[in-house]
Amino acid sequence: MASRSEHGDVATRPGVRRFAPAILIALSWCVLLAAWAVSNPPFAAPDEAAHFIRAIGVSEGHLIGRPAPAARIGVDPRQLAWTRQAARLVSLPAGLDPRPFECATGSGSASAACLDRVEPVSAPATLVTAIGNYPPLPYLLPAAVMRAAATPPGALRLGRAAGAVLVLALLLLALAALYDPNAGLGSVVGLLLAVTPMAVFCGASLNGSGLEIAAAIALFGCAIRFTRSSNPGPWLVLAGVTGACLELSRPASPLWALIAVGVAAVLGRDRLRARIRASSRAAMLALSGILVAFALSRVWEARYGSSVPVDTSQLHAGLVAGFHEWWRAIPELVGKFGYVDVKLPVVIPVAWIALVGLLVASAIRLDRANRVLLGVLAVGSASLPILFYALLIRPTGFGLQGRQLLPAMVLLPMCAGEVVYRSRALRPRASSFVYVTVACVATGQFAAWYVNSKRFAVGDSGPLWFLGHAAWSPPLGWGVWFAATLLAAMSLAAAGLLDERAERRSARLRRSAA
Repeated sequence: MASRSEHGDVATRPGVRRFAPAILIALSWCVLLAAWAVSNPPFAAPDEAAHFIRAIGVSEGHLIGRPAPAARIGVDPRQLAWTRQAARLVSLPAGLDPRPFECATGSGSASAACLDRVEPVSAPATLVTAIGNYPPLPYLLPAAVMRAAATPPGALRLGRAAGAVLVLALLLLALAALYDPNAGLGSVVGLLLAVTPMAVFCGASLNGSGLEIAAAIALFGCAIRFTRSSNPGPWLVLAGVTGACLELSRPASPLWALIAVGVAAVLGRDRLRARIRASSRAAMLALSGILVAFALSRVWEARYGSSVPVDTSQLHAGLVAGFHEWWRAIPELVGKFGYVDVKLPVVIPVAWIALVGLLVASAIRLDRANRVLLGVLAVGSASLPILFYALLIRPTGFGLQGRQLLPAMVLLPMCAGEVVYRSRALRPRASSFVYVTVACVATGQFAAWYVNSKRFAVGDSGPLWFLGHAAWSPPLGWGVWFAATLLAAMSLAAAGLLDERAERRSARLRRSAA
C-alpha cells in the first residue's frame, strides 16, 4: 500500500537495500578523505604551514597570537600591508618547527623526495603565521590532538585527520538530509556534483576552507530537508547548527550563510510559513544559533580581523581583472592541488562543469516555477566571483582562488538537483544522466587523487605509472592508498549500479501491479 514518505511524497515503503547507494557514497567519502589526509605530503596544501602554526598556538591555549608588526610576508607593498594585519607570533614547542618540512611546497615540478632528507629542528621556535587572526573554530579539534605527535609531519596528519572527521560528519549530514530511498541517487545527484575533488582535498588539509565548504553543503542540505520533511523541527535545528559552523569558519562565511538560507527559503517558499509555524520552537533555536554565531563572527573581526582597503575609484579595472581571475580560477572549483600548482587534465574540470550545466538546464526545463530562481543563481554564480575579487581580493594584492568561492558555488548544483528531484513525476524517476554523472564523479575523484600523488611521488617528468618508481612514499606506501582510493571510486560506481538495479526491480513491480 502506498504511503506518504518522510520526504513529502507518496511512494512505496523502501526496503533496506534502497539505502545501499547512500552507504556506498558515505564509504567513498570516508576513504577519499583518509587517502588525501595521509598520502598528500606534509604541508603540500595552500598555506598549510601557516595553518599548522596557528593550530599549535591554539593547542597552547592561545586563540590569537602576539602581533607581529615587523612581519614581511608577500612580494609587493599591497601584499605586505595585507599580511601584516593578519600576522601573529606563535611559540612552538621543541621539535614542532615545520620549516624544514616545507621543502616540497611552492610552485615546482619535482617529487617530494626532499622530505626524506630533512633534518628536524629540535629546539623551540617562535614563528610568524600569516593567518594568525583567522577565526579559531576550524583549529579547535585539530589542536586537541596534534600535540600527541612528536614531529611536524605526525602532528600535521593528526590535525588533518581531526579536521577531516568534522568535514565527513557534515557531508554525511547533508547526505542523510537529501537522500530519499524512494528516489535513489536522483535525490542526491546535485550533492555528488557539489562535493568536488577540491572540496575533498580542502577537507583533508589543515585549513579553514574544508570546514567552510562542508558546512555550506550541510546547511543547504538541512534547509532543503526542512522544506521536505513531515517532521521539520530537527532539520531546522540542524540547519541552525551548521549555519553557525559556517559563519564561524572564515571571515567571509556569514555572506555564504546568508545566500544559502535565502536560496533555500525561495526554493521552499510554498511550504515555508506553514512549517515554521509548526516548528516555532525549533525556528527560534535555529535563528538564535545563527544570530549568536553572526555576532561572535563580527566581534572577532572587529577586534582582530583585517581591514580590506576597498577602492571603488578603480572599480572598472577591478571588474575587468576580476573577469580574467575568475576565468583562471574556474577549474580550481573542481581541483587544483598542491600549492595551487598541481593541475588536473583539462577534460576533468570541463566534464564536471558540463554536468552541472546539464543538470541546471534540466531543472529549468522541468520546473517553470523555479526558472527565475535558477536563472538568478546561475547568473549570480558567474558574476559574484568577479565582484568578490574586485572589491575584496584585488586590494590585498593576491589572486582569486576557487576554494574561496566553493561555499557559494555548491548552491547551484544542489539547488538544480533538488528541483529535478521534486519534478521527477514529470519523467522517469531514474535516468541515464544520473548514472553517467555518478560514473564521471567516481572517475574524477580517483583521477584527482592519482594526479596529485604522481606529482609528489615521481615529479612531473616521472613515469605515469608511478607505483614501484616512487622517489617519495607516504606512510603505509602508495600501494595501500592506491587500492583505497580505487575502492572509493568503485564504491561510487557500485552505488550507481545498485540504484539502477533497484529501479528496474521497482519498474517490474509497478508493471505487475498494473
